[in-house]
Parts: sequence; C-alpha cells; structure tokens
Amino acid sequence: MLRPARADWRSTWPQSALLIGVLLLTIQACKKTESPQAASPNPQVTTSSCLENLNLEQLDKALEQCNVVVASHPDNPVPLTDRSLIQTLMGRDDEACADVSQAISLLNSRNKSKDPLLKHELEVRQQSCKHRATSAGNG
Repeated sequence: MLRPARADWRSTWPQSALLIGVLLLTIQACKKTESPQAASPNPQVTTSSCLENLNLEQLDKALEQCNVVVASHPDNPVPLTDRSLIQTLMGRDDEACADVSQAISLLNSRNKSKDPLLKHELEVRQQSCKHRATSAGNG
C-alpha cells in the first residue's frame, strides 16, 4: 500500500507563517477590547501584556514576560493563548499545544459568555496540534 508523501517543512512553512501572522494581528486587535473586570491589581500585568512590545528577535524575553502574565491570571485563557503563540514561534510545539488545551479547558469552564473570536482561535490551534501529532505518528 502506498503511503502519501509527507510534506517537506519548506513547502508548509509559508502557510504556517501566514497563519501565525494572522493570529498575531487578531490578538493585537482583540486585546484592545479587553473587559475592565479582567484588570489585574498590578496595572503592569494585564491579561494582554504577553504580546505587548513583542520583538521576534527576543522571544525568550517575551516568554518570560508571558509566564508572569499567566501566573498573574491563572483562570484566564487569554494569556495561555498568547503564550502558546510565542512557544510556537520558538519551535516549542508540545508546550504550545499544552497551553492551547489548558486555555480551552478554562474557556469551557467559564459560566459567563465565551469570546467567540478566542474560541475560534483556540479551535484552529487545537486542530493544528492534532494535525501535528497525526503527522508525527506517520513519520
């Protein structure tokens, strides 16, 4: 039985980069609409602080900043979603997928209405994680 050829990372990279770019733009747009209830006691650590002043040349620094935000907002899926993007950019796909799963769990456990954009973004990332896991199993 013939197995379908596995795509070379060079052929799928442009689509992945485009998806990441679109997600970055979506996140930047969404963080402007953050609710006032989500504010932290420390005004420097808002739920949207992960991607503020993001420098793609200093992803380690961005991840450190995002870890602080995640710790400051343990019940909010937004920082986990943002951190998963940083980890994806760093090539830490397993950690990124773990954050996506945790963010989905938090989002689903919320009694109040769910942000449809965030829900959709997490679903897209979850599908990407499942696809990556399936592809890795076929290698």
